[in-house]
Amino acid sequence: MENYDAYFMAGGALQILGKLILVLASGILFTKQRNLGTTLMLLGSLLSIVFSLGTLLLTTFSAQAGPESVIKANALGSLLTPLPYILFAIGLFWFSLKQVKKHPKNQ
Repeated sequence: MENYDAYFMAGGALQILGKLILVLASGILFTKQRNLGTTLMLLGSLLSIVFSLGTLLLTTFSAQAGPESVIKANALGSLLTPLPYILFAIGLFWFSLKQVKKHPKNQ
């Protein structure tokens, strides 16, 4: 049987790298154009890291209390983890509404 630990570690590393790039890009955009959209994008990208770490820690510490606690921690994490991405998406939507100007149909 194969050892899948390396796959899980590589997947986690790629996930962290993606989140860090997203925070960096959001931060650059926020410094160049401060508005509600860029603020929400930066906040969402930062909170995605915080929520991921929080879920990881919650799951780790709940393992000491037993399997039922781990299931409850994972359920809570599955509810909370998408919230920063929704916040980022709202910010992106708001930013795009403000940035993209309507062009006349003839052009």
